[in-house]
Amino acid sequence: MSNQKPDGRLARLLTRLIEPVAPSLALSRDKAMVQRRMLASMGGYQGAGRGSRGKDFRINSSDAVEAIRYDATRMSFIARDMIRNNPRAVKVRRQLRNVVVGAGIRPSIQWLGAEGEAGKKRRAKVEKLIRAHCETKAFDADGLLNLFGQQGLSFGSIVADGEVLLRRRMRKISDGFPLNFQVQVLEADFLDKRVDGRLSNGNTAVQGIEFNRIGQRVAYHLYRAHPGSNQHLMQSSSRVDARNIIHAFAVDRPGQQRGVSWFAPVITLLHELQKYQDGQVKRQEIAAMFAAVFQSSSHSTEIEKDMAELSPGALLEIGSDETMTFTDPPEVDGYEAFMRVTDRVIAAGVGLTYEGYTGDYTGVNYSSARMGRMDTDPNVRDWQQNLMIAQICHGIGGWIEEAIDDIADVSPDEYELSWTPPARPVVDPTKDYPANVTAVQSGQKSRRQAIREAGEDPTRVEAEIAEERQWEAENSIVLTSNSGAKAGASSDKGDKNETG
Repeated sequence: MSNQKPDGRLARLLTRLIEPVAPSLALSRDKAMVQRRMLASMGGYQGAGRGSRGKDFRINSSDAVEAIRYDATRMSFIARDMIRNNPRAVKVRRQLRNVVVGAGIRPSIQWLGAEGEAGKKRRAKVEKLIRAHCETKAFDADGLLNLFGQQGLSFGSIVADGEVLLRRRMRKISDGFPLNFQVQVLEADFLDKRVDGRLSNGNTAVQGIEFNRIGQRVAYHLYRAHPGSNQHLMQSSSRVDARNIIHAFAVDRPGQQRGVSWFAPVITLLHELQKYQDGQVKRQEIAAMFAAVFQSSSHSTEIEKDMAELSPGALLEIGSDETMTFTDPPEVDGYEAFMRVTDRVIAAGVGLTYEGYTGDYTGVNYSSARMGRMDTDPNVRDWQQNLMIAQICHGIGGWIEEAIDDIADVSPDEYELSWTPPARPVVDPTKDYPANVTAVQSGQKSRRQAIREAGEDPTRVEAEIAEERQWEAENSIVLTSNSGAKAGASSDKGDKNETG
């Protein structure tokens, strides 16, 4: 049987039909076909999938938009189901959310405006408005979370669905909120995917996201209710200005316009591993059973009366025509080693350490813990800086600045909002804190940088230190933390001098 593909036979047939009429054209076609076969056989990389070992490769030339168009939504549905039912999926999302957002990525103000008493009052006014609005449930359009809770909810949605929408809802002063807006967190399901392609206004849409002629996002077409709710009922979507929407997702390919579930590389493995574990649990249940098969010619009712219960050290008397056969429960071998290796693959696929993902710290010491942190901390910083802060926090910061300008008449030019992610827990304080001291003293790291890395606002910490120093001077108390001061230097209350 010929190994030639059908399209090759068709090409040769076409050449034979052309040959009597145009021999030169037929010859050119033959030469071109030979050259194509030679080029196809010249590939030197097994990874290109031309050999039998690469026949399972899925070669897809689609761009970043088309590659995820048909599977992204389905994978997010599967990921949500796994988060409801699969303990490993629950742990992945919770662990990623804890290390990236934790208790919240906090805003702080660097004042750029006028100095003096007037400047302090204006700064205090801005700080008070931010605290009163963002650190309370007034921030949430659903009235459940503050800013930090919404950060965690948003990042958790990104892990499960690959993307999340935050919508600004404008409010009147009479509504009683400190600032004139609230934020609503929406799943990407709200996007009307039917709005796609060339639009009547000359713009282009990609699954509900509208772009202008130079590729800027100008609007989002959103349903008024979640498509999966009983309020949907074939409703139409409305066009929402892009200035009121934050669309956050991890950008993995140039030209990507929507996100993909972070569970995508491990969905199948998580599902199969859970089925394997369920089977092993059932097998252990069977192995724990101690059963016996009793054979006798007597009636079953008589056997039940005469049969005694098995107990430790008991002797069971049976007749000469009766037999007792005990079952041989199955053994469970290799379970722990297999689970450990597979869990390592899953942890690597989602960017976590095996120990953090499983809670198994067997054999871990300071050096191995530090090495694990060295591998994962760059991932955490990337997600914090380039996803949460760059996309979500800066977008919310712009809304805050607009609202403060409207409410308090304080221009965004007078201050700068910066965002401080939560500090990562240190592996060993007795070693990590002295390393920070050395880095600051040697000039490799600024004191403010060290404070920010600890998850604190340098301005707030410095203000508290200044307040403490003033209190120490007024009470003639010198603590070891104030190495530059001398006891009794500012006061004659010598009897209060002490070192702490």
